[in-house]
Amino acid sequence: MSVIHLLRAELELTTPGGVTAPESLTIGSVLRPDLPVATDGWGNPYVPGTSLAGSLRDHAPEDERETLFGTVEQAEDGTATKVVASTVRVLGTRLELPDAERTVRRRTAVDRHRAAAQENTLHSRELLPAGTKLLVWLRIDTDTVRSAVVDTFIDRLTTWRPYIGGGRTTGHGHARLLRVLHRSIDLGTAEGLSAWLLSGGPDLVNDRATVVYDHAKHGGATPAPPLFDHPLRFRVADALHIGSGERLERTDRTGVATVLRGTDALPLVPGTTWKGVLRARCEFILRSVGADACTSVGGTGLCGDCDICVAFGWTGKSGAHDDAPDEERRRSIGARGRLLFTDTPLHGGRIRTRNHVALDRVFGGARDEALFTEETVEDGDLTLTIRTDGEIPQTARAALLLALCDLADGRLGVGGGTTRGYGTLAPHPDTAAFLNEQRGRAMATLRAHLDATTEEVPA
Repeated sequence: MSVIHLLRAELELTTPGGVTAPESLTIGSVLRPDLPVATDGWGNPYVPGTSLAGSLRDHAPEDERETLFGTVEQAEDGTATKVVASTVRVLGTRLELPDAERTVRRRTAVDRHRAAAQENTLHSRELLPAGTKLLVWLRIDTDTVRSAVVDTFIDRLTTWRPYIGGGRTTGHGHARLLRVLHRSIDLGTAEGLSAWLLSGGPDLVNDRATVVYDHAKHGGATPAPPLFDHPLRFRVADALHIGSGERLERTDRTGVATVLRGTDALPLVPGTTWKGVLRARCEFILRSVGADACTSVGGTGLCGDCDICVAFGWTGKSGAHDDAPDEERRRSIGARGRLLFTDTPLHGGRIRTRNHVALDRVFGGARDEALFTEETVEDGDLTLTIRTDGEIPQTARAALLLALCDLADGRLGVGGGTTRGYGTLAPHPDTAAFLNEQRGRAMATLRAHLDATTEEVPA
Protein backbone atom coordinates (compact mmCIF):
# COMPACT_ATOMS: atom_id res chain seq x y z
CA MET A 1 0.00 0.00 0.00
CA SER A 2 1.62 3.20 -1.18
CA VAL A 3 -0.86 5.86 -0.01
CA ILE A 4 -1.01 6.96 3.63
CA HIS A 5 -4.14 8.77 4.78
CA LEU A 6 -3.72 10.84 7.94
CA LEU A 7 -6.69 12.30 9.79
CA ARG A 8 -7.06 14.55 12.80
CA ALA A 9 -10.35 14.55 14.71
CA GLU A 10 -10.99 17.43 17.10
CA LEU A 11 -13.40 16.72 19.96
CA GLU A 12 -14.67 18.79 22.88
CA LEU A 13 -16.05 17.64 26.21
CA THR A 14 -19.52 19.11 26.77
CA THR A 15 -19.69 17.71 30.31
CA PRO A 16 -16.93 16.90 32.83
CA GLY A 17 -15.28 13.56 32.15
CA GLY A 18 -12.08 11.71 31.41
CA VAL A 19 -10.50 8.28 31.48
CA THR A 20 -9.48 7.24 34.99
CA ALA A 21 -6.47 5.18 36.01
CA PRO A 22 -6.91 3.70 39.51
CA GLU A 23 -3.97 1.40 38.79
CA SER A 24 -1.69 4.46 38.98
CA LEU A 25 -2.27 4.85 42.73
CA THR A 26 0.56 3.91 45.03
CA ILE A 27 0.96 3.54 48.79
CA GLY A 28 1.91 7.20 49.06
CA SER A 29 -1.18 8.47 47.23
CA VAL A 30 -3.69 8.37 50.09
CA LEU A 31 -4.70 11.99 49.54
CA ARG A 32 -5.35 11.51 45.81
CA PRO A 33 -8.79 10.63 44.41
CA ASP A 34 -9.73 6.98 44.33
CA LEU A 35 -10.21 7.32 40.56
CA PRO A 36 -7.56 9.78 39.30
CA VAL A 37 -7.44 10.90 35.69
CA ALA A 38 -5.00 8.95 33.53
CA THR A 39 -1.72 10.83 33.02
CA ASP A 40 1.32 10.41 30.79
CA GLY A 41 4.94 10.17 31.88
CA TRP A 42 5.12 13.91 32.50
CA GLY A 43 2.03 13.98 34.70
CA ASN A 44 -0.22 15.56 32.09
CA PRO A 45 -3.76 14.14 31.69
CA TYR A 46 -4.37 12.13 28.55
CA VAL A 47 -6.89 9.83 26.91
CA PRO A 48 -5.58 6.44 25.70
CA GLY A 49 -6.19 5.68 22.06
CA THR A 50 -7.68 2.32 23.02
CA SER A 51 -10.69 4.07 24.57
CA LEU A 52 -11.46 5.89 21.33
CA ALA A 53 -10.82 2.86 19.14
CA GLY A 54 -13.39 0.89 21.10
CA SER A 55 -15.92 3.70 20.89
CA LEU A 56 -15.44 4.02 17.12
CA ARG A 57 -15.77 0.29 16.59
CA ASP A 58 -18.97 0.21 18.63
CA HIS A 59 -20.37 3.11 16.55
CA ALA A 60 -19.70 1.42 13.20
CA PRO A 61 -22.47 -0.79 11.69
CA GLU A 62 -21.99 -4.51 12.16
CA ASP A 63 -21.29 -5.14 8.47
CA GLU A 64 -18.47 -2.55 8.42
CA ARG A 65 -16.61 -3.43 11.60
CA GLU A 66 -14.36 -6.12 10.14
CA THR A 67 -13.41 -3.91 7.16
CA LEU A 68 -12.58 -0.88 9.29
CA PHE A 69 -11.45 -2.32 12.61
CA GLY A 70 -10.58 -5.96 11.96
CA THR A 71 -11.76 -8.96 13.92
CA VAL A 72 -10.65 -11.91 16.02
CA GLU A 73 -12.83 -14.99 15.94
CA GLN A 74 -12.27 -17.79 18.43
CA ALA A 75 -13.27 -21.42 18.51
CA GLU A 76 -14.86 -23.06 21.53
CA ASP A 77 -11.44 -24.22 22.78
CA GLY A 78 -10.22 -20.61 22.85
CA THR A 79 -7.93 -20.79 19.80
CA ALA A 80 -8.11 -18.02 17.21
CA THR A 81 -9.62 -19.18 13.92
CA LYS A 82 -9.64 -15.84 12.11
CA VAL A 83 -7.54 -12.75 12.72
CA VAL A 84 -7.89 -9.55 10.65
CA ALA A 85 -5.84 -6.48 11.55
CA SER A 86 -7.58 -3.14 11.93
CA THR A 87 -7.45 -0.90 8.88
CA VAL A 88 -7.90 2.20 11.07
CA ARG A 89 -4.97 2.99 13.37
CA VAL A 90 -5.23 5.40 16.30
CA LEU A 91 -1.79 7.03 16.34
CA GLY A 92 -2.15 9.17 19.44
CA THR A 93 -4.11 11.81 21.32
CA ARG A 94 -3.50 15.19 22.92
CA LEU A 95 -5.57 17.14 25.44
CA GLU A 96 -5.96 20.92 25.53
CA LEU A 97 -7.42 22.01 28.87
CA PRO A 98 -9.36 25.27 29.35
CA ASP A 99 -8.61 27.71 32.16
CA ALA A 100 -10.80 25.73 34.57
CA GLU A 101 -8.98 23.21 36.77
CA ARG A 102 -9.63 19.53 37.22
CA THR A 103 -12.35 18.79 39.75
CA VAL A 104 -12.99 15.96 42.19
CA ARG A 105 -16.47 14.51 42.69
CA ARG A 106 -17.30 12.47 45.78
CA ARG A 107 -20.19 10.04 45.89
CA THR A 108 -21.57 7.19 47.93
CA ALA A 109 -24.06 4.43 47.29
CA VAL A 110 -27.38 4.49 49.13
CA ASP A 111 -28.70 1.50 51.04
CA ARG A 112 -32.12 0.88 49.49
CA HIS A 113 -33.48 -0.69 52.69
CA ARG A 114 -32.33 1.98 55.18
CA ALA A 115 -32.44 4.95 52.75
CA ALA A 116 -29.08 6.06 54.15
CA ALA A 117 -25.51 6.03 52.91
CA GLN A 118 -24.17 2.52 52.44
CA GLU A 119 -21.04 1.80 54.44
CA ASN A 120 -17.66 1.50 52.72
CA THR A 121 -18.92 2.95 49.42
CA LEU A 122 -17.63 6.55 49.63
CA HIS A 123 -15.20 7.22 46.79
CA SER A 124 -13.94 10.14 44.74
CA ARG A 125 -13.32 10.62 41.05
CA GLU A 126 -11.19 13.19 39.29
CA LEU A 127 -12.75 14.86 36.23
CA LEU A 128 -11.53 17.06 33.41
CA PRO A 129 -13.66 20.21 33.01
CA ALA A 130 -16.21 20.74 30.27
CA GLY A 131 -14.63 22.55 27.33
CA THR A 132 -11.54 20.33 27.31
CA LYS A 133 -10.45 19.69 23.71
CA LEU A 134 -9.16 16.32 22.55
CA LEU A 135 -7.11 15.91 19.37
CA VAL A 136 -6.96 12.42 17.87
CA TRP A 137 -4.65 11.40 15.03
CA LEU A 138 -5.58 8.41 12.86
CA ARG A 139 -4.04 6.60 9.91
CA ILE A 140 -5.38 4.43 7.07
CA ASP A 141 -3.17 2.86 4.37
CA THR A 142 -4.63 2.22 0.89
CA ASP A 143 -3.44 1.51 -2.66
CA THR A 144 -5.01 4.62 -4.18
CA VAL A 145 -5.50 8.27 -3.27
CA ARG A 146 -9.27 7.92 -3.63
CA SER A 147 -10.50 5.14 -1.36
CA ALA A 148 -13.99 3.96 -0.48
CA VAL A 149 -12.70 2.79 2.91
CA VAL A 150 -11.50 6.29 3.80
CA ASP A 151 -14.75 7.87 2.61
CA THR A 152 -16.76 5.39 4.64
CA PHE A 153 -14.72 6.03 7.77
CA ILE A 154 -15.09 9.81 7.43
CA ASP A 155 -18.85 9.36 7.03
CA ARG A 156 -18.93 7.33 10.25
CA LEU A 157 -16.90 9.99 12.05
CA THR A 158 -19.42 12.70 11.17
CA THR A 159 -22.24 10.77 12.91
CA TRP A 160 -20.13 9.73 15.91
CA ARG A 161 -21.48 10.68 19.33
CA PRO A 162 -18.42 10.01 21.50
CA TYR A 163 -18.29 9.40 25.24
CA ILE A 164 -14.91 9.75 26.94
CA GLY A 165 -14.34 7.43 29.91
CA GLY A 166 -16.92 6.05 32.30
CA GLY A 167 -20.02 7.54 33.87
CA ARG A 168 -21.88 8.24 30.63
CA THR A 169 -25.26 7.37 32.23
CA THR A 170 -24.67 9.97 34.96
CA GLY A 171 -23.62 12.81 32.66
CA HIS A 172 -19.86 12.33 32.54
CA GLY A 173 -17.68 12.31 29.43
CA HIS A 174 -20.20 13.52 26.86
CA ALA A 175 -18.35 14.99 23.89
CA ARG A 176 -18.98 16.34 20.42
CA LEU A 177 -16.94 16.26 17.23
CA LEU A 178 -15.78 19.71 16.14
CA ARG A 179 -13.66 19.14 13.02
CA VAL A 180 -12.02 16.43 10.92
CA LEU A 181 -8.90 17.15 8.88
CA HIS A 182 -7.59 14.78 6.18
CA ARG A 183 -4.36 14.54 4.22
CA SER A 184 -3.27 11.82 1.81
CA ILE A 185 0.45 11.19 1.18
CA ASP A 186 1.26 9.23 -1.97
CA LEU A 187 4.60 7.51 -1.45
CA GLY A 188 4.70 6.74 -5.18
CA THR A 189 5.42 10.41 -5.94
CA ALA A 190 8.56 12.39 -5.17
CA GLU A 191 6.56 15.05 -3.31
CA GLY A 192 4.78 12.54 -1.12
CA LEU A 193 7.94 10.54 -0.35
CA SER A 194 9.81 13.72 0.52
CA ALA A 195 7.04 14.89 2.87
CA TRP A 196 6.96 11.50 4.59
CA LEU A 197 10.76 11.28 5.05
CA LEU A 198 11.59 14.90 5.89
CA SER A 199 8.76 15.76 8.29
CA GLY A 200 6.86 13.97 10.99
CA GLY A 201 4.56 14.17 13.96
CA PRO A 202 1.43 16.32 14.02
CA ASP A 203 2.89 18.64 11.37
CA LEU A 204 2.17 16.01 8.75
CA VAL A 205 -1.54 16.75 9.22
CA ASN A 206 -1.43 20.34 10.37
CA ASP A 207 0.64 21.47 7.39
CA ARG A 208 -1.48 20.63 4.34
CA ALA A 209 -4.59 18.92 5.65
CA THR A 210 -8.03 19.65 4.26
CA VAL A 211 -11.05 20.20 6.48
CA VAL A 212 -13.55 17.49 5.50
CA TYR A 213 -16.00 18.12 8.35
CA ASP A 214 -16.83 21.21 10.42
CA HIS A 215 -19.44 21.10 13.17
CA ALA A 216 -20.28 24.77 12.67
CA LYS A 217 -21.35 24.06 9.06
CA HIS A 218 -22.72 20.52 9.18
CA GLY A 219 -24.26 20.35 12.66
CA GLY A 220 -22.89 16.92 13.57
CA ALA A 221 -24.49 13.97 15.30
CA THR A 222 -27.76 14.53 17.11
CA PRO A 223 -27.72 14.02 20.89
CA ALA A 224 -29.48 11.10 22.49
CA PRO A 225 -33.25 11.69 22.37
CA PRO A 226 -35.11 12.77 25.53
CA LEU A 227 -37.27 10.17 27.25
CA PHE A 228 -40.19 12.59 27.57
CA ASP A 229 -41.34 15.11 25.00
CA HIS A 230 -41.96 17.76 27.66
CA PRO A 231 -39.36 19.61 29.79
CA LEU A 232 -39.39 18.70 33.49
CA ARG A 233 -39.05 22.02 35.32
CA PHE A 234 -38.97 22.30 39.10
CA ARG A 235 -38.22 24.92 41.74
CA VAL A 236 -36.76 24.50 45.21
CA ALA A 237 -39.67 24.56 47.64
CA ASP A 238 -37.72 24.82 50.89
CA ALA A 239 -33.94 24.33 50.90
CA LEU A 240 -31.54 22.01 49.14
CA HIS A 241 -28.18 20.68 50.27
CA ILE A 242 -26.04 18.43 48.07
CA GLY A 243 -22.59 18.51 49.59
CA SER A 244 -19.33 18.77 47.71
CA GLY A 245 -17.48 16.76 50.37
CA GLU A 246 -15.38 19.79 51.25
CA ARG A 247 -15.51 22.19 54.18
CA LEU A 248 -14.82 25.90 54.21
CA GLU A 249 -12.74 26.55 57.31
CA ARG A 250 -13.43 29.66 59.39
CA THR A 251 -11.28 31.13 62.16
CA ASP A 252 -12.50 30.28 65.68
CA ARG A 253 -15.72 28.81 64.27
CA THR A 254 -16.91 25.51 62.90
CA GLY A 255 -16.27 24.75 59.25
CA VAL A 256 -18.98 25.10 56.62
CA ALA A 257 -20.04 22.10 54.54
CA THR A 258 -20.25 23.61 51.04
CA VAL A 259 -22.75 22.71 48.34
CA LEU A 260 -21.66 21.15 45.08
CA ARG A 261 -20.98 23.67 42.32
CA GLY A 262 -20.20 23.40 38.63
CA THR A 263 -17.39 25.12 36.75
CA ASP A 264 -19.66 28.16 36.32
CA ALA A 265 -20.00 28.43 40.14
CA LEU A 266 -23.70 27.55 39.98
CA PRO A 267 -24.95 24.96 42.48
CA LEU A 268 -26.07 21.76 40.81
CA VAL A 269 -27.76 18.43 41.30
CA PRO A 270 -25.37 15.81 39.85
CA GLY A 271 -26.55 13.09 37.52
CA THR A 272 -25.47 10.48 40.08
CA THR A 273 -28.04 11.86 42.54
CA TRP A 274 -30.87 11.76 40.02
CA LYS A 275 -30.04 8.22 38.98
CA GLY A 276 -29.74 6.88 42.52
CA VAL A 277 -32.87 8.58 43.91
CA LEU A 278 -35.11 7.74 40.96
CA ARG A 279 -33.88 4.16 40.63
CA ALA A 280 -34.58 3.43 44.30
CA ARG A 281 -38.04 4.97 43.97
CA CYS A 282 -38.82 2.96 40.83
CA GLU A 283 -37.93 -0.25 42.66
CA PHE A 284 -40.14 0.77 45.59
CA ILE A 285 -43.07 1.47 43.26
CA LEU A 286 -42.78 -1.87 41.48
CA ARG A 287 -42.46 -3.77 44.75
CA SER A 288 -45.50 -1.94 46.12
CA VAL A 289 -47.73 -3.16 43.28
CA GLY A 290 -46.36 -6.71 43.37
CA ALA A 291 -44.08 -6.49 40.33
CA ASP A 292 -40.53 -7.81 40.13
CA ALA A 293 -37.82 -5.39 41.22
CA CYS A 294 -34.16 -5.74 42.07
CA THR A 295 -34.40 -5.71 45.85
CA SER A 296 -37.03 -8.43 45.77
CA VAL A 297 -34.40 -10.84 44.40
CA GLY A 298 -32.10 -11.93 47.21
CA GLY A 299 -31.99 -8.41 48.63
CA THR A 300 -28.92 -7.52 46.56
CA GLY A 301 -30.53 -4.90 44.34
CA LEU A 302 -28.55 -6.16 41.34
CA CYS A 303 -30.42 -9.02 39.73
CA GLY A 304 -29.49 -8.12 36.15
CA ASP A 305 -32.76 -9.52 34.78
CA CYS A 306 -35.56 -7.14 35.75
CA ASP A 307 -36.73 -4.13 33.72
CA ILE A 308 -35.13 -1.72 36.21
CA CYS A 309 -31.71 -3.30 35.62
CA VAL A 310 -32.24 -3.02 31.87
CA ALA A 311 -33.14 0.67 32.10
CA PHE A 312 -30.68 1.82 34.79
CA GLY A 313 -27.88 -0.73 34.29
CA TRP A 314 -26.34 -3.04 36.88
CA THR A 315 -23.07 -4.35 38.24
CA GLY A 316 -22.26 -7.50 40.16
CA LYS A 317 -19.94 -10.43 40.54
CA SER A 318 -19.86 -13.79 38.84
CA GLY A 319 -20.73 -16.83 40.92
CA ALA A 320 -17.21 -18.24 41.34
CA HIS A 321 -15.52 -17.87 44.73
CA ASP A 322 -12.20 -16.18 45.39
CA ASP A 323 -10.53 -19.50 46.24
CA ALA A 324 -11.50 -21.01 42.88
CA PRO A 325 -8.94 -21.56 40.10
CA ASP A 326 -7.81 -18.50 38.18
CA GLU A 327 -10.08 -19.17 35.20
CA GLU A 328 -13.11 -19.52 37.52
CA ARG A 329 -12.33 -16.74 39.97
CA ARG A 330 -15.05 -14.21 40.69
CA ARG A 331 -15.05 -11.35 38.21
CA SER A 332 -17.01 -8.15 37.69
CA ILE A 333 -20.02 -8.39 35.42
CA GLY A 334 -22.86 -6.09 34.48
CA ALA A 335 -24.44 -3.96 31.76
CA ARG A 336 -24.61 -0.25 31.00
CA GLY A 337 -27.93 1.49 31.56
CA ARG A 338 -30.06 2.96 28.80
CA LEU A 339 -31.17 6.04 30.73
CA LEU A 340 -28.82 9.03 30.70
CA PHE A 341 -28.95 11.54 33.57
CA THR A 342 -26.95 14.76 33.43
CA ASP A 343 -25.88 17.36 35.96
CA THR A 344 -28.64 19.92 36.53
CA PRO A 345 -27.59 23.48 37.45
CA LEU A 346 -29.78 25.60 39.73
CA HIS A 347 -30.57 29.06 38.42
CA GLY A 348 -31.67 32.02 40.51
CA GLY A 349 -31.12 30.33 43.87
CA ARG A 350 -29.81 32.01 46.99
CA ILE A 351 -27.04 30.28 48.91
CA ARG A 352 -27.35 30.72 52.66
CA THR A 353 -25.45 29.37 55.62
CA ARG A 354 -27.43 27.51 58.26
CA ASN A 355 -26.19 26.55 61.72
CA HIS A 356 -27.36 23.36 63.42
CA VAL A 357 -26.65 21.79 66.78
CA ALA A 358 -27.46 18.34 68.08
CA LEU A 359 -29.65 18.06 71.21
CA ASP A 360 -28.76 16.20 74.34
CA ARG A 361 -31.51 13.61 74.63
CA VAL A 362 -31.11 13.32 78.41
CA PHE A 363 -31.06 16.98 79.47
CA GLY A 364 -32.91 18.45 76.50
CA GLY A 365 -30.35 21.17 75.80
CA ALA A 366 -27.71 21.65 73.16
CA ARG A 367 -25.03 18.97 73.15
CA ASP A 368 -21.47 20.19 73.75
CA GLU A 369 -19.23 20.42 70.65
CA ALA A 370 -22.07 19.36 68.34
CA LEU A 371 -22.45 22.58 66.34
CA PHE A 372 -22.24 22.14 62.56
CA THR A 373 -22.78 24.51 59.68
CA GLU A 374 -23.76 23.90 56.06
CA GLU A 375 -24.62 25.81 52.95
CA THR A 376 -28.09 25.46 51.50
CA VAL A 377 -29.71 26.61 48.28
CA GLU A 378 -33.03 28.39 48.72
CA ASP A 379 -35.40 29.15 45.86
CA GLY A 380 -34.00 28.59 42.38
CA ASP A 381 -35.19 26.70 39.31
CA LEU A 382 -33.89 23.61 37.55
CA THR A 383 -34.75 21.55 34.49
CA LEU A 384 -34.29 17.80 34.74
CA THR A 385 -33.26 16.18 31.46
CA ILE A 386 -33.43 12.40 31.02
CA ARG A 387 -32.24 10.96 27.72
CA THR A 388 -32.30 7.44 26.33
CA ASP A 389 -29.55 5.41 24.70
CA GLY A 390 -31.71 2.43 23.79
CA GLU A 391 -35.20 1.06 24.13
CA ILE A 392 -36.67 1.41 27.64
CA PRO A 393 -39.05 -1.32 28.91
CA GLN A 394 -42.58 0.00 29.32
CA THR A 395 -42.79 -1.00 32.98
CA ALA A 396 -39.56 0.83 33.79
CA ARG A 397 -40.78 3.93 31.93
CA ALA A 398 -44.09 3.83 33.79
CA ALA A 399 -42.34 3.41 37.16
CA LEU A 400 -40.00 6.30 36.37
CA LEU A 401 -42.92 8.55 35.49
CA LEU A 402 -44.69 7.68 38.74
CA ALA A 403 -41.43 8.37 40.63
CA LEU A 404 -41.36 11.82 39.03
CA CYS A 405 -44.95 12.29 40.15
CA ASP A 406 -43.87 11.47 43.71
CA LEU A 407 -41.08 14.02 43.35
CA ALA A 408 -43.58 16.65 42.20
CA ASP A 409 -46.00 15.77 45.03
CA GLY A 410 -43.29 16.19 47.69
CA ARG A 411 -43.19 12.49 48.63
CA LEU A 412 -39.61 12.15 47.39
CA GLY A 413 -36.73 14.38 48.42
CA VAL A 414 -33.38 15.17 46.81
CA GLY A 415 -30.06 15.61 48.58
CA GLY A 416 -29.36 15.57 52.30
CA GLY A 417 -31.67 16.35 55.22
CA THR A 418 -34.88 15.19 53.52
CA THR A 419 -36.32 14.12 56.91
CA ARG A 420 -35.81 17.58 58.38
CA GLY A 421 -37.28 19.87 55.76
CA TYR A 422 -34.70 19.78 52.99
CA GLY A 423 -34.84 18.60 49.40
CA THR A 424 -38.47 19.22 48.45
CA LEU A 425 -39.04 20.28 44.84
CA ALA A 426 -42.23 21.81 43.42
CA PRO A 427 -43.11 21.48 39.72
CA HIS A 428 -43.82 24.39 37.44
CA PRO A 429 -47.48 24.51 36.35
CA ASP A 430 -46.76 23.08 32.87
CA THR A 431 -44.72 20.22 34.35
CA ALA A 432 -47.43 19.45 36.92
CA ALA A 433 -50.06 19.32 34.16
CA PHE A 434 -47.87 16.98 32.06
CA LEU A 435 -47.20 14.61 34.96
CA ASN A 436 -50.87 14.50 35.98
CA GLU A 437 -51.82 13.70 32.39
CA GLN A 438 -49.27 10.87 32.18
CA ARG A 439 -49.98 9.43 35.64
CA GLY A 440 -53.09 7.52 34.52
CA ARG A 441 -51.30 6.03 31.51
CA ALA A 442 -48.42 4.85 33.67
CA MET A 443 -50.77 3.19 36.13
CA ALA A 444 -52.63 1.51 33.28
CA THR A 445 -49.32 0.18 31.92
CA LEU A 446 -48.38 -1.38 35.26
CA ARG A 447 -51.87 -2.81 35.71
CA ALA A 448 -51.73 -4.44 32.26
CA HIS A 449 -48.27 -5.84 33.03
CA LEU A 450 -49.44 -7.34 36.32
CA ASP A 451 -52.53 -8.85 34.66
CA ALA A 452 -50.39 -10.44 31.97
CA THR A 453 -47.92 -11.78 34.55
CA THR A 454 -50.73 -13.26 36.64
CA GLU A 455 -52.16 -15.06 33.61
CA GLU A 456 -48.78 -16.68 32.92
CA VAL A 457 -48.59 -18.24 36.39
CA PRO A 458 -50.14 -21.75 36.43
CA ALA A 459 -53.19 -22.13 38.65
